[in-house]
Amino acid sequence: MWVETENNIYGVAKNPWNEEKTAGGSSGGDAGMVASRCVPFGIGSDLGGSIRIPCDFCGVYGFKITNARSSIMNQKIGHPSGVN
Repeated sequence: MWVETENNIYGVAKNPWNEEKTAGGSSGGDAGMVASRCVPFGIGSDLGGSIRIPCDFCGVYGFKITNARSSIMNQKIGHPSGVN
């Protein structure tokens, strides 16, 4: 697993404290935006550290709730357009 955030349209999300370093992981762009105070918070899912790793790299708080804390009833799994 790579801990980098790269997008074909926007490029690489860089760490807001040191542009030579990565913002880390799949939510790195969001963690960088929170650290830069461009947005107050970000929302995402975290199975393998997708929130926690970028937050650690960017110096912000990432919160992963426990399974019993949130219900998965009525949640859709898959692509928003319905294409799997």
